[in-house]
Amino acid sequence: MQLKTILNRVQKFKSFVYKSVRWVGNEAAPELEVEVAERANGKPVCSGCGHHRPGYDRLAKRRFEFVPLWGIKVFLVYAPRRVECPSCGIRVEQMPWAMGKRPLTRAYGWFLASWARRLSWKGFFVDSCEA
Repeated sequence: MQLKTILNRVQKFKSFVYKSVRWVGNEAAPELEVEVAERANGKPVCSGCGHHRPGYDRLAKRRFEFVPLWGIKVFLVYAPRRVECPSCGIRVEQMPWAMGKRPLTRAYGWFLASWARRLSWKGFFVDSCEA
């Protein structure tokens, strides 16, 4: 099974597709970069009002850290489009995996939060049993 297939089953985005996957980094710190592209017929969505609007231009490529697979860091790479919205002005399009300007994806944020909760509960029960 290919990594793109796994990503489509785990984290599928309606208006975007996974294009290519490549190795980056070195042997000590391997990383995977997954290039994300918009669908051919998809219009960008304004991040302010949430309506489909015409595209304006593109920004530079950004890397969003995704949930690691088998201890290997995974990054989604995408060059966001800017949207010309009559009510909001010129804005960056809404990306369903992004949390504003943060370099983490929503999925990775929830993954880290669930691990933090598990670790805090585990510490709570260990401390309460020793008292």
